[in-house]
Amino acid sequence: METVRGDKPVVQHKNERSRIVVEGRRTDDGALCTLVVVREVGGTWALHPHGDAKLGVRLARAEALKVAQAILAGEP
Repeated sequence: METVRGDKPVVQHKNERSRIVVEGRRTDDGALCTLVVVREVGGTWALHPHGDAKLGVRLARAEALKVAQAILAGEP
C-alpha cells in the first residue's frame, strides 16, 4: 500500500497495518521534525523519528494504550 504525505509517496511495509505521521519539534534544539507511528500486523506499535531508521521504540498494544490514554487525559 502507498500513501501520500504532502507531495511525497510513502511506501507501507509488509508488516504495517497503518501509520500515522505527525509534525513535532525536537527536544534538543527545537527544530521541526516528523514522527512516524506504525501499527504493526502483530498488534504492536513502533515509533520512529523520521530519518533515523535505527532509532525507534516498539510498544505492545497495552503499553500503547497507556500512552494514548495519558495523552488524551492530559496526565503524566
